[in-house]
Formats: sequence, structure tokens, C-alpha cells
Amino acid sequence: MSTVPVAIPHRRSRFGGPGRVLFTGAAVAALLATGARAQGAAVASPDPTPIAIPAPSAAPPEVDDSDFAPRTTATTPEATGAVPSPAATGEAVPPAPAPTVTALAPVPAALTALLAQTGPGSDLRLSSADRGALIEFYAARDGEPIWIENGRFSSKAEAAMARIAAADGDALNPRDFKLPATPSSGEAAEIARAEAQLTTAALAYARTAWSGRIRPSVVSPSITAKPDPFDAAAALATFENAPDIVAALDGFNPQHPQFQALRKLLASARADETDQPERPKIGFGKLLKPGEEDPRVPLLRTRLGLDGPANDTFYDDVLADAVIAFQKSNKIGASGLINRQTVRALDAGARPRRDTDLIEMNMERWRWMPRDLGARHVFVDIPAFQLHIMQDGQSIYETRVIVGKATNQTPVFSNAIDHIVVNPYWNVPVSIAMKEMRNGSLRGFEVVDSRGRKVENVDWSLVAAQKLRIRQPPGERNALGHIKFMFPNSHSVYLHDTPTRTLFQRDARALSHGCVRVDKPLEFADALAGDQGLGGARLKGMIGGKERSLGLTTSIPVHLTYFTAWVDENGELRTRKDLYSLDARLHAALRGEPLPPLPVEPAPKVAKAKPKKPAPTAQASVAPAAVPAPVQQSSWLSRLFGDSR
Repeated sequence: MSTVPVAIPHRRSRFGGPGRVLFTGAAVAALLATGARAQGAAVASPDPTPIAIPAPSAAPPEVDDSDFAPRTTATTPEATGAVPSPAATGEAVPPAPAPTVTALAPVPAALTALLAQTGPGSDLRLSSADRGALIEFYAARDGEPIWIENGRFSSKAEAAMARIAAADGDALNPRDFKLPATPSSGEAAEIARAEAQLTTAALAYARTAWSGRIRPSVVSPSITAKPDPFDAAAALATFENAPDIVAALDGFNPQHPQFQALRKLLASARADETDQPERPKIGFGKLLKPGEEDPRVPLLRTRLGLDGPANDTFYDDVLADAVIAFQKSNKIGASGLINRQTVRALDAGARPRRDTDLIEMNMERWRWMPRDLGARHVFVDIPAFQLHIMQDGQSIYETRVIVGKATNQTPVFSNAIDHIVVNPYWNVPVSIAMKEMRNGSLRGFEVVDSRGRKVENVDWSLVAAQKLRIRQPPGERNALGHIKFMFPNSHSVYLHDTPTRTLFQRDARALSHGCVRVDKPLEFADALAGDQGLGGARLKGMIGGKERSLGLTTSIPVHLTYFTAWVDENGELRTRKDLYSLDARLHAALRGEPLPPLPVEPAPKVAKAKPKKPAPTAQASVAPAAVPAPVQQSSWLSRLFGDSR
């Protein structure tokens, strides 16, 4: 069978490389044969040898309208009126032009095979999304490498590897990014694997620098912050086209001033770090006895200077001996039991976590924030009990806030304030209704069905099923005050006023059930939306009427945040109390250790009955029983929100 050599120039793709060519049939066989013969050839060939394609024995028939018309039962040429083809009449058929293909050079061919789903590159540590992006990226380049020149790593590749190897300066773990060795044999397969490994490492670094090392909700279900989506295809295009690969890789880290300031302090903190052993806080939990399992056991070993696997949660005899020795030295009951008295003594001698740990944890938290916070946005600083309105990076307004208790944590997430409600109803959350109101008075509240119709008799099973709801009408005693600032979220939390003004005088203000109470809501409205016609004076004039919802012309981003370390204007590290004990959980998650338990709401205390007095003797006169004075009990609302009188 005769062959006809054919070749055409490469087509350029949108990435700047040669266009993709699909090979089938004889072309694939010829390509593979050519690639095998070219293994010993040079890495890149500007003029690849054309592939010989067998010429077909006959030209394909032309397609006309009859091919798309409904078929009839007639099949003979006479019945259909079709003209017999030249092949059917035995006439000579001229050869048709063969399709044009271009052979891949050895390295691109080896790289294409390596990245195939079932190829030898299937062991590369990649998510399915990143692998798909990687395959598409190199397919668009016909397998041409971006890091290799003349069979070796380019200067761009060397710079990229040096930057990735320094990931610990970004509070990342360099061991998470496996860098390749420099190709030495000149074999196409080795060069292709080094190329793929470096691209994989760069992609893993970019994704981790962008989104963080762990999923935020692992630390606490109340953290629903979501990093901006990572675009693997855009990252690969950046690697390909960046004139400065070091700056390009660094750009995947947050560019927020606080992140950059923390990263700068991390280097100096590591230089000044002493060799003092860590003394972590243990935290309260169940009574722990020797021979039991508990997630706090690794912390106990560290606190008492013992070695052990980070995932070993068994309270063994060695640890029990160390606990008893500690109890004796602190003159508390030497029982070996980890009770509240022992935990209190252990935590009293705990050393605050090292600055490097605090910095690394809070750098991780910045990766969970949106890259664009908004030129104008609301920043709620939960551990500092503060709210700021930020404009172009500067605080233009701040006020005190009350945040959730440790057992009712204010959630951490971002959204946008889109409307304000004046004279709001308070729709009591089901959890509060069932825990706090079921056995109490509903005076001052309404029970309504799903259509808002009032219901006289309460069926608490319907309240639990959310078919009935309890709400407090607008008014002076309303738990939300006169105004609330709304933004969509799954937690049903918002910023709001409160009738309990005195609580803002406290320094520690973790007192709510999760919502954020604002000290001066009308002032806040002025600063927030006065330029949108929703200032404090207008809102004040509406107080006292029916509930009114007022939409903002332009939504304003709001960020509920939890940072326990901050860099002040003098470049000094400032720390804040870890209100919700989340630092220990984040620290353990970053180290791959078991997480300590979250705070649990204590069970209500049950008063014990007093012993009865002995009955009087028969001779004693019986005085009439005195009616006991009524005991003044605070209402459930006062317990929740304080006494506003």
C-alpha cells in the first residue's frame, strides 16, 4: 500500500502554544512508532519528521440532501433514482487528500502519556478538579513544557522551586508540596515527570496559599466562612505567562495588610523563639480516669513533658503516674483523676501559646476571608467586642458590641447588609423557645402559624416542628430593640439594637445567643447608610409604629471575624482572649492532631430538697401555718438579656 507524506505548520492556541490535534486510526499508530524511534533524539525538534499516512483506496461519497431525507423501503438504484458510485461501476477512483498531522516531540509525547488518567502520572497528588485542569492545560500546548529548556529546568523553574520551598515563611508546610529532582539522564520520560511534578507542586502551593490548609468548619460548625473559589486553570495560565514567577506565586497569598504584617512578624518571632517547652491549656471536660480515652490526653502528655503519638488518646499508666506526681506537688488529691480541680491547676501554670503559633493560626484565618473585603465594609471583631465601619482600609466609625456566649457562639462568615428593619418582631428561635420558654410564661409574646395567624393554645410539638412560631411584638421591651440590620445567612443572626443598655459598660461582653447587639444603632445607621437616605434621624422618626423594612440602594459587605492576634500601628503583636477556645482546635487541626472538645452548655442545676423538720410534740400548741412570701424569680427574658429596668 502506497503512502503519502503530509505535514502542515502548527496552529496557535489561545494560550500562545500550538493548537491541539486529535489523532485516530493509522495516525495514532504512526505517531507512537515515531515517538518510540525518537526517544534518543534531541528534546525539542523545530522540524519534526512528517508522518506517512496510508492513502485510502477510494474517495468517500459526497453528502447531499438525500442523506437527510426520510428513508423508503426501496433500496435498489432503480427504485431510489440514485446514480451508482464510481466504485460500484468499477471506474478508477483518484486518491483523496490525506489529513495533516504533526508528530509530537519526545518530551511532549511523554508528558501527554504521563498525564493520561490511567497513565503513570495517576500517582501525582492532585484533586480531580486540578488534574482535569492540568490535562486540559497541557493538551492545549500539545504537551510542550513550561519549566524545561534544553532538557533541564529553566531559571524560571529554579526560582519557582526556591519560592515553594520557602513556604514555611507563609505559615504553610513545605512538606505538602513535593518538589522534583533535577532531570539528569536526558530521558524524555524523566524530563516529563519532572515537569509534571513541578507543575503539580506549584498548583498545590497556589491552592493552599489561596484557600488555606484546612476547611474552616473543621474547627467549629459556627465557622461558615468560605474562601473565594480557587481557579486552577487561571493559576496554570499565570505560571505560563508570568514574567516574574516568584511574584506570581506570592500573589496567591492574601494581600490584606494584616496578613502581610503577620507574615513579617513571623520571621522575627521565629528568630527570637526560645527553646522553652510548650504548656498547653487542657480545658474542662468529662471526669477522666486512667484506662479511658479522651481527646485531651495528647495535651496532658505535652503539658506534663511526656512523649507520645499525637493521635494516642488512651490515658495509660505512665501518664497517670505523671498526673499523680503533679497533684502531689500542687497539694491536691493525688487520685490520678482528671477532675475540675486538677484541670484548674494544670491550666493555671499553662504558658500562653508561642507567638509563632498564634501568628500562623491567624494567618490561616486570613486565608478564609474574601480577597476583596469591599472598599466600604462592616468589620465585626468578635474577640475584641468591637464593630468598625471601614472605608478604603481605614476605620471611619467604631462602637461596642455584645457577642455570643461560648456555648452560643457568634458565627464567623461574610455577607452583605441589604436592608434595615424598624420596629422589628423578634421571632424566637426554636432552640430558645424549647429550652427557655416551654415551662414559663408567654406573657408579652404571640404564637402564630405559618400564615401569621394568632394561635391561642400552644402545641409545643408543632413549635418544635416549626409549624408554629413564637414572636415578640415591636415595643420598648422587644429583645431586638427598635432596629435591626439584616444580611442573608443560614445562622439567622444579624446586628440589632437592645433594650439592655447597661451591659455595654462591661469589658467582657460575650453575653448573647449569637446575634450581635450594637451599642448605638442610630449612630451606626448614620455612618452605614446615611448617604443612602437611611440615617439615624429618619429611622428614629419611624420608631413606635408597625414593622417596616427598608432596602439599601447598595448592599454593604459585612464580615463577622475571629482573630486572636493582631498587629498594631507600631508593628507590635497584640493578642486577644480566645473566647470560644478555638485556638486549641485550630492548632491541633494544623498539626493533624485530635481536636479538643468544643465548649458545652452546662446542664441546669437541680436544687436539692431540704430535710424536713421533726414534727412538734403533742403538748405543743399548733400555730397556724404562715403563708410563705412569694419568691421573686427573674423571667427567662431577663436571664437571656439582662434586666433593662
